[in-house]
Amino acid sequence: MIKPMIKPMVMTSLSMALVAGINTSASAALASDAVLNFNPGVTTTSSSSGTVFVKSGSYFGIDSDSNGKISTFERTAIRQNDGLLVGQSQFATGSHSGVVNGSESPGIDKAWELFTNTGMHWTQSPVNIINDDGAGNVELDLSGWTIAWSGLQNISLGSGAWQTGFIDGVAQITCAADCRNGDSYTLDYSATFSNSCACGFENAPYTLHLEGTISSVPIPAAVWLFGSGLLGLAGVARRRKT
Repeated sequence: MIKPMIKPMVMTSLSMALVAGINTSASAALASDAVLNFNPGVTTTSSSSGTVFVKSGSYFGIDSDSNGKISTFERTAIRQNDGLLVGQSQFATGSHSGVVNGSESPGIDKAWELFTNTGMHWTQSPVNIINDDGAGNVELDLSGWTIAWSGLQNISLGSGAWQTGFIDGVAQITCAADCRNGDSYTLDYSATFSNSCACGFENAPYTLHLEGTISSVPIPAAVWLFGSGLLGLAGVARRRKT
């Protein structure tokens, strides 16, 4: 028999469970399970040369002409699929030769085209927070950053930082305020293709730029299920008491 005294215990447990679920992300500036939503890259075409280049938004770039820098026309615009999920790894597969045809299975970004072949980004390890000063400056672990392109699944870009101020495998985030839910941000990352990638970009510098807004994820389903069960027990306790 459920005794009346269980009711306050149930409600206390329920409150603690729900508050714990809510405060997990509220206790830190950038939540450990946040979503980095990013704006699509915006391209334009030069009226004089006909060259297409990325002028704003999110993109990645490759120094394909080996001149030691990445020009606007060496950038590839990207669009969000799921966004970048903090604390998780995200898979993508189905890259192939030729243009995007809908057969791809993207994760972070939608399939894009580079030199008429199709690719996507994915992560081989969770993108965890390394440092967060609580004032809008965060470092993320991108040591598992990877490209699937033209049928090559594992083109690693987890090391080889070449830009000033960057270290291997670490992305830098700058937020308008403190990187909490709803804040705007920019993310920049620097890496180099391996000399053994067999991808045509051996030893080429790479850069990633994302810009957008941060959102939180819903309270985990397990917490809600636990809460629902406790509420059910509370209802039983009330009926037994009356």
